[in-house]
Amino acid sequence: MKIKAVAENSIERLVLAAGWAPTPILDTLHALLFARVVMAGAKLGVFEALAAAPRTAAEVAADIGTDAPATGKLLDALVGVSYLRFSGGRYALARVARRWLLKGGRWSLHDNMLHRYLEWQAAEHLEEFVRSGRPLDVHAQMTPDMWATYQRGMRSLANIVAPEITRRMPVPRDASDMIDIGGGHGCFAVALCRRHPGLRATVLDLPAAIEQASTFPVDEDVRDRIVYRAGDALADDLGTERWDLVLMSQLVHHFDELANRELMRRVAQALRPGGIVAVLDLFRPSSPGAAGQSGALLDVFYAVTSRSGTWPWQDIADWQRQAGLRPRRPIRLITVPGAGIQAAVKPVTNSA
Repeated sequence: MKIKAVAENSIERLVLAAGWAPTPILDTLHALLFARVVMAGAKLGVFEALAAAPRTAAEVAADIGTDAPATGKLLDALVGVSYLRFSGGRYALARVARRWLLKGGRWSLHDNMLHRYLEWQAAEHLEEFVRSGRPLDVHAQMTPDMWATYQRGMRSLANIVAPEITRRMPVPRDASDMIDIGGGHGCFAVALCRRHPGLRATVLDLPAAIEQASTFPVDEDVRDRIVYRAGDALADDLGTERWDLVLMSQLVHHFDELANRELMRRVAQALRPGGIVAVLDLFRPSSPGAAGQSGALLDVFYAVTSRSGTWPWQDIADWQRQAGLRPRRPIRLITVPGAGIQAAVKPVTNSA
């Protein structure tokens, strides 16, 4: 998927086709404002205020405690980007807002929109990163409130993709123990335990992440099978032949190649024979031309905010192979274009 200039009438189509449209303006100022009005709508409570029925700008402003004329400007902008509809002097939710942005909805991305403010701040470091090559250590700089926003935002996105991930995740037959390394919000661990009744899960993440994530509600049917463990993936003892499944979700893009190779070696040691490690992440295509807009933008964003960026699945498979594991073909996800699962199995050796 990509964001691009799309003509809204026949004249604009001609201008675009002729190459006369100033697309850099659309790619920068328009994209910036588009993002910010949607974020503001979520943060200020606009979408919630319109959940029950269409309302005037004054009514919305009174409900959320904002200035009425300024609120009208925001509502008009949200109509312009098709998140709201306007008729008879009243504003109403468009389908996209009702489906994705209401608090508590099955597919709600409300918390993820609040997480966008943290990413906005991080993106301001791009120029300094290019000049110096020094990335931000975003996790080290976050306050408890920022950690709470971050974990809730990641969890809201994980809730959407969890059904596909758990359905397609390669889990060994009769698996009983898994560890989700870096899986702070615990969403995938919970979903996998629900799908596999004999499975128990340990969620390992940084102390600040676990402090927030362990407060999330977990359904009673799996609550006793989830353990949250504060630690450091690069330093903690993962055990020897301890786990049937090791999940590493959105983790390897934080580490350089040397750290990832060493982590995979330790994961291989921690797997039981026949056990599986599954690396869930965005894959970097083999060349910039093949990356597409999303892949290229997310690669540089992760480079700014961590130690590396996204990795090609071939590199991940190489780490697995070097650790004595047998890589499988990558699984490409439908719900997250550009993301996938690169799994590998630990061989079963005959001692006889």
